[in-house]
Amino acid sequence: MTPQNPYQQTPYPPPNPYQSAPPGGGNQPGPLGLQPNVASMLAYAPCCVGLVMSIILVVTEKTNRFVKFHAWQGLFFHLALTAISIINSVLGTILSSVSNLLSLISTILGLAIFLVSLGLSFFLMVKAYGNETFKLPLLGDIAEKQS
Repeated sequence: MTPQNPYQQTPYPPPNPYQSAPPGGGNQPGPLGLQPNVASMLAYAPCCVGLVMSIILVVTEKTNRFVKFHAWQGLFFHLALTAISIINSVLGTILSSVSNLLSLISTILGLAIFLVSLGLSFFLMVKAYGNETFKLPLLGDIAEKQS
């Protein structure tokens, strides 16, 4: 009987290091007792839940690169949204002293930022739960280096 892989070579193409096994594929739960796709999904949860989960996953996850990637990208995503919101708030305060119309524009801009971030959060949650790695522009490359 001949062995399946007599030269101990890795199969071609090499496996994606960020791809986890399909659901029910026997993935071991991480340090928090969560399946990798669920842990990755929670890193993108809207508001403070995603930010807190990203920090917890960055600190606790040591082995699963899929979860680490999503934890870092989720952390950078939430920090970028926080910075954008702070800038918009300061800008709105300054513009409100100039004109009510400019204040209204800043408020509408804040609402648009909120809706886009909410939609993007849900999109990223669906991708992570489906065991897919979706890299955000700029943030995804930084997260990939960190994981």
